Amino acid sequence: MIFIDTWAWIGMADDTDQYHRVVIKQHRKHLKASRRYVTTDYVVGELIDFLYDATPESQARDFIRRLLTKADTGILQLVHISPDCFQCAWQMRQKYHDKPDISFVDFTSMVVMQDLGLTDVFTGDAHFRQVNLGFRLVP
Repeated sequence: MIFIDTWAWIGMADDTDQYHRVVIKQHRKHLKASRRYVTTDYVVGELIDFLYDATPESQARDFIRRLLTKADTGILQLVHISPDCFQCAWQMRQKYHDKPDISFVDFTSMVVMQDLGLTDVFTGDAHFRQVNLGFRLVP
């Protein structure tokens, strides 16, 4: 399993994104290797906000519908942030007070990754490295 961050979802959904080609190429490699994706409802919420602002409404709606269908059918594991996860992310936010540019959504993702024993994250976001918790960025 590999955690998929907003960065990669945007790269897949928005063909005008500067990383679109790189993300699609890596996504195809993941599919070929049967790597299963995990993401969170917070990541999807962040993605919805981005897509509805940056792409035509129909494109945003269709991409999110396909993503949610994959979650409903078990192709994608969609983790809902629990109150305990929220609290752990809040503690992490305070621990890394010297890194104010790391988003709270990223902290919730890191907590989920730790809970699931995941180290690989499909992202170009260096914040996952900055906490020195052994996360490995893919691509």
